[in-house]
Amino acid sequence: MATLSDILYSVNSFLDLERELPTGTELATRVDFADQAVKDAASIYRFKEFETLYYPSTSTIASLTLPTNFRELSSSPAEMDSSSTFKAFPQVRLEEVNDNINADNDFCYLLGNDMEGHTLIFHGLTNNATLSLQYQRFPSGMATLTDICELPDPEYVKQKVISYVLQSRSDDRFPQIEADAQSRLQNMVSRQMIQPKGGVNRTPTNQKFVMGE
Repeated sequence: MATLSDILYSVNSFLDLERELPTGTELATRVDFADQAVKDAASIYRFKEFETLYYPSTSTIASLTLPTNFRELSSSPAEMDSSSTFKAFPQVRLEEVNDNINADNDFCYLLGNDMEGHTLIFHGLTNNATLSLQYQRFPSGMATLTDICELPDPEYVKQKVISYVLQSRSDDRFPQIEADAQSRLQNMVSRQMIQPKGGVNRTPTNQKFVMGE
């Protein structure tokens, strides 16, 4: 596991040929760059490192306030009743709610936003059933030098930070370093898509790998 400090030492060794941390504004900028690199990667693909299984304390309510680190559902929430029978609640879009209510379906839908928080509304939830949710969380963030990189390849974060710095300096090495960072990102995605037998596939978002973004 690599800490933010480990990554920034390597960054400085490449950029300034010294194995020491920058200070002041330069250090704060590179910390921000590293944090952004992790967030960018997490927005492109559902990495298992950000997968969370959540068991609310009760399922006797029709609405559930989700944890503050909630990003999106990974699969349909499910309840298990007293006979150990599972029932899924597929997520529907808000504009589809009335059609599903009229059809008397079991479903859920999401309200809220990332700023104010999210609430999951259920239709057909059984009282006193055990509810489980699997969701993608936001990265915890890399704000302090002791924070651990949550991505499986810290070298991607290193290369991305170097890329950001070179771009800000209009350095001719930027295109090559950025290409290497994107290659590492794609390699991380490819490795996670190789599932053991019985594994669940994870899908990328609609974002594309584009140099400079």
